[in-house]
Amino acid sequence: MRLGSILAAGLCALSAAAQTGLWERVSTIYHRPETPEAMLTETQRAAVSRVMKAPGEFGGWECGTDEVEGVIKDSRYEWIPVTDGQDVLLVESGAGCARGGQGANGAMWLIWMKGASATLIASPKDGFNGWLYSVQSPGSHGMRDVVLGWHMGAREAGLSYFRFDGKTYKPAGSASLKFGEDGAGKIVANPETK
Repeated sequence: MRLGSILAAGLCALSAAAQTGLWERVSTIYHRPETPEAMLTETQRAAVSRVMKAPGEFGGWECGTDEVEGVIKDSRYEWIPVTDGQDVLLVESGAGCARGGQGANGAMWLIWMKGASATLIASPKDGFNGWLYSVQSPGSHGMRDVVLGWHMGAREAGLSYFRFDGKTYKPAGSASLKFGEDGAGKIVANPETK
């Protein structure tokens, strides 16, 4: 019994250390990565719309059918630098059901474009929400890691760390970015919730 307790405590410590390690290279100073506007063809837009409208892809954002069409039309489409030699589209929802009342937090998608073909690699159903905070190297499976922010107040933001598993981006950890009276920021890793 005692050995089991020691092993469990060791695994918890390793899990916390691994999550803290995710945040070592993440800056407390926000500089949005450069994401040039994507000029999509009508065929590409139709492919992107199809994958965004798939059942459950708006996970957590209560949008009716008509609202989904509006979100897709009003979203911002940009290229995100998560890989070299591949086109990955960042879609950030516009105003409406998939963008919070204060405007900072919203539904987001990553879509791998191959010509006129679109493959969804991150969506709100997996917690891919908020606003783009940073793109981190080196990444995994040829794709850089992505950190998203979630506005919580003037002195605090939630951070979510996403890592590519070879097929899709999955949450790898979360943290809080807190600012003191002096304006200095500190990232505090959240304990694992699994």
